[in-house]
Amino acid sequence: MGRSNEDYIPALGIRALTPFYDLIQRWVVRDTLFKSRLIEQAGIQAGHRVLDLGCGTGTLALMVKRSQLDAEVVGLDADPQMLKVATAKAALETIAVKFDQGMAFSLPYPDDSFDRVLSSLMIHHLKTPDKGKTAREIHRILKPGGRLHVIDFGKPRTLYGKLVGLFLHGFEEANDSIDGHLPRIFEQAGLKVREAGDFMTFFGSLTFLHGEKP
Repeated sequence: MGRSNEDYIPALGIRALTPFYDLIQRWVVRDTLFKSRLIEQAGIQAGHRVLDLGCGTGTLALMVKRSQLDAEVVGLDADPQMLKVATAKAALETIAVKFDQGMAFSLPYPDDSFDRVLSSLMIHHLKTPDKGKTAREIHRILKPGGRLHVIDFGKPRTLYGKLVGLFLHGFEEANDSIDGHLPRIFEQAGLKVREAGDFMTFFGSLTFLHGEKP
């Protein structure tokens, strides 16, 4: 392993903002809109085992479970404070979602153990070498025919997106996303990848990616 769970970047980049994460996601980023679309694209069925990679406060994982009560849903995040919020939200709704602490580039799951891996606005937090490791880990844990569904920053296509992209380009972790390199990173890990649409936010242009393990 060789890395501690303290190597992650806190949600929104600043620990003090963690209590406001859900409010910002809902009212500024409009996360429930693009997460609903991500779930639709995933086509989750009864009996599927689904991983929300970088689950944060558990919003996407809980939405997945509500959409398909007969799926097994697991959320993983490196941040224990975010996981506390996720666990509390699940308990409040009495929704059976399992939350694990761990790093995306060293997943604590067996080979071929998930039908779907979903991820929302997490990949851009990783440095380039860790993106490659994460892609290989996703390929490892997906069952043959299993699918990855990601929404994250993508190559800007509008003037506004390009202007925001200039700012985001100042952050090393975001460069791969803004430069449109994520599909290649997942393809190099063995996934068949295609783009599946865009979503514009105040913070820039997001791209849906669909990857499949042959």
